[in-house]
Amino acid sequence: MNRPPTEPSRLGLRSDARAGLVVCCGLGAFLCSCEALNPSFVALFPSSNQAALQTLPNPPGHVVVGLSNQAELDERLIAYLRTLIPGLTDDQASQLRPRIRMRVRITYIDGTFLTVEFIDGSRVVDPAFASQAVPDLNQNDLNNAVVLCDVASVEVEPGSSVEAFIPVEILQFQLVETTTPGGAVDPEFEQRGALPPQFIPLEVDTVDEDGNVVLQQNIGVRDVPSPVPGVICGSIVVFTISGVLTVPFLEEASTKPSFDIDDEVTEAGIGGRYEFIVTVQ
Repeated sequence: MNRPPTEPSRLGLRSDARAGLVVCCGLGAFLCSCEALNPSFVALFPSSNQAALQTLPNPPGHVVVGLSNQAELDERLIAYLRTLIPGLTDDQASQLRPRIRMRVRITYIDGTFLTVEFIDGSRVVDPAFASQAVPDLNQNDLNNAVVLCDVASVEVEPGSSVEAFIPVEILQFQLVETTTPGGAVDPEFEQRGALPPQFIPLEVDTVDEDGNVVLQQNIGVRDVPSPVPGVICGSIVVFTISGVLTVPFLEEASTKPSFDIDDEVTEAGIGGRYEFIVTVQ
């Protein structure tokens, strides 16, 4: 699985007073929510029984940027996780969400910018792996930030990918032919390796020059998160991701998550299928 390695988390810091407020406010949103910083800001993301985002009018002077993770886990993956995690109830299983990571660039009107990393979702991981094996899984739980309003645009950090955490080991197999003592050819799958739990970049479909999909991957070309220019004071910019986290199961070789390394289509789809909606309120 030729996925590029992910980069470490980082915040792009600026030296002026505005940057100090941004970082402090972002950390405040992480520790105690934006409401604790300003009573006029209400929770960005609704509880499970709310149908839509609800906000109160914000005072001028601030812009809120956030990630709303509405993605789900595939039923077969949930069933497998329940074999690994004793005591996982039906209610707990239904509330599991893929762990999604994205880096957002907030560019100011003077051309300077701040990069904020958002991570949201359930901290599920195959218990066979120590937490040291995936130290970036629990790096932060920041899913929104408040910045001063002289914002020119908001976009996914150029050159970065939205990432999903694969919470289980995935075995890699290859179909080989062996000759029996009697001279018969016997095809069978042999394990060639394994992918540990890790963040993987969600890849956009490969298309030809006419726009036809050549290889379907994780995100359609029309479902990528779009940049937001001309942000005005009091705006709430929300990147909403929906979809389903899936892993393959090669039944001929194993009852565990697994795939044939010669099956390009299956390999390209590891991680699931997603779409983004970017809204400004």
